[in-house]
Amino acid sequence: MRLFGLVGGEETQRSRIFLGLVAELTRRGVQVATLHEAPGGFDPDRPGKDSYEHRKAGASEVLLMAPELSALMHENSGARPSPKQLAGQLAFADLVLIEGFEDSPHPKARIGAGGALCDASVVATLRPDGLDIAALADLALARAENLSP
Repeated sequence: MRLFGLVGGEETQRSRIFLGLVAELTRRGVQVATLHEAPGGFDPDRPGKDSYEHRKAGASEVLLMAPELSALMHENSGARPSPKQLAGQLAFADLVLIEGFEDSPHPKARIGAGGALCDASVVATLRPDGLDIAALADLALARAENLSP
């Protein structure tokens, strides 16, 4: 399993580019998983649902299963997990694409200007206008960090 990220830019630009990158890599036969940094206070569950009540009763993890989809929710108590730790929970990916997590040390491309000027984890700074998604996919595959032993 390998990691590569995309940071910076306006959220709509970054999301559009990120989705294009996922589609291009998938078209090439790469099994892609994504990791997206959500804002504080985010909860995909809601009061009254059994899964929500399981968590509130003390379950540290809840795995939801439907015929078409499964979802694992894990209570993050204490320190925020790193993208590497989170990627370790994924089983079916060749490449984990990370949107956000700007301060994490995994290799990433920055959309537009801004951010730390001497961040060694930023392997490229890209202009969003006219960005070649195929070239970005090549970059992601070439510079992704390998997590396999």
